[in-house]
Amino acid sequence: MPRLRGVLTVSPVFLGLLAVVVVTGVLLWFGFFPQGIGVLTLTFVVAGWIATVCVHEFCHALVAYIAGDRAVADSGYLTLDPLRYTNFLMSIVFPAAFLLIGGIALPGGAVYINRGALRNKWWDSAVSLAGPLGTLLCGLLFAAVVVVSYLVGLIRPDNAPFFQALAVLGFIEMYAFVLNLVPIPPLDGFGIIRPWLPYSLQSAAAQLGTFALIIVFAAIWYVPAINLFFVSAASTLATMFGIDPYLVYIGQQHFRLH
Repeated sequence: MPRLRGVLTVSPVFLGLLAVVVVTGVLLWFGFFPQGIGVLTLTFVVAGWIATVCVHEFCHALVAYIAGDRAVADSGYLTLDPLRYTNFLMSIVFPAAFLLIGGIALPGGAVYINRGALRNKWWDSAVSLAGPLGTLLCGLLFAAVVVVSYLVGLIRPDNAPFFQALAVLGFIEMYAFVLNLVPIPPLDGFGIIRPWLPYSLQSAAAQLGTFALIIVFAAIWYVPAINLFFVSAASTLATMFGIDPYLVYIGQQHFRLH
């Protein structure tokens, strides 16, 4: 186990995202700007989502570092900085636009891993699995806040917009978790099985690159049945972990752009 002291840091950009989440969350909780619930919800959800993308990619990088790829530290992947995770436009802006327009949680961000530096195939698969697990843990954290708040009677009409926004964020994490596990390159689901495939298939998948990701985006956007499948799966998970679908529905009405 390599030493992590001095390697793990938190970037000011990530702290700024957390500050935006906290400020908008407080405003939603206390209802200081009832006429601005839509804008506050939108800001809370998008900033929170970008922060969780950072967590997702950090988990990839952390497991890769432990597994032998020390270069992830030099690349800044262990800083939780969204600007470090590949192309900012394709990794953050493009998926965020889908989120704003249609409430669709597309994967964002990516880290370059030196697969040859990893100890074995099991670690290679673990690196790909770590990201979705980080996403799931974020979703479970949001769900836990909602459930505990409900059990102790904290959810009231005056602070309901905060919990509606948090429920949307939890749902988005579940959606992203399910979507990321689809075994299609370049999603993490394919990354999990990739080390065990023949080299010819691995090479063919690598050549698809961003093109395959665009096809996935287009299929979700233009084929309602595909998006419905992911929405249903995410809703089932969110409900299973205690997020009220009605909270999600109301929150989505607040932040979607129509």
